[in-house]
Amino acid sequence: MQDIHDIRPPVTVGLDPLMVKMILIILGVVLLAGFLFFLIRKWWKKRKGTKDIEAVAIPLSPFEEAVKELESLSQRPMDDPRLFYFDLTFVLRQYMGRSFGINAVEMTSEEFIRGISRLDFEKEVKKEVSHFWSLSDPFKYAGVLAETAMVKKDIDLVREVISKIEKDLERKKEEQKNEKKEES
Repeated sequence: MQDIHDIRPPVTVGLDPLMVKMILIILGVVLLAGFLFFLIRKWWKKRKGTKDIEAVAIPLSPFEEAVKELESLSQRPMDDPRLFYFDLTFVLRQYMGRSFGINAVEMTSEEFIRGISRLDFEKEVKKEVSHFWSLSDPFKYAGVLAETAMVKKDIDLVREVISKIEKDLERKKEEQKNEKKEES
């Protein structure tokens, strides 16, 4: 008798075990590389972040920021009175906006004056602010030239107004603290 020979070799069914091992090894290497990348990146950010925290400045209070800006304005040469008065009124608007939580920077002059009339501080100071506003608008919008003595006077006026408002706010905070202590 003769041996029986296959016409074709046996057909493999399913996945090749060698191919499955190669896919699993490649997948493991990719996952390990991704995990290492994540750890290194996290460590790098943590290491870098500690230096950034030291460099963060403490924000200034509205009063401190306004005083700083006024000092900067008084040191600056007054080449253009129009721009100077825009900057001076901007300092006052920004202070009022931050202190009372209003959007004073976006308001027109009339809206600003109406807005401060509703705020809770001394009427005398409100009159001073309104008077200053009516004096500064011609310099800003009509092209009227200001004298140097008047500019220094206006800087002092704004500084004085901001100081009065700040003292009034501090007094009211103290009164609220005392009222809370009395209620307790």
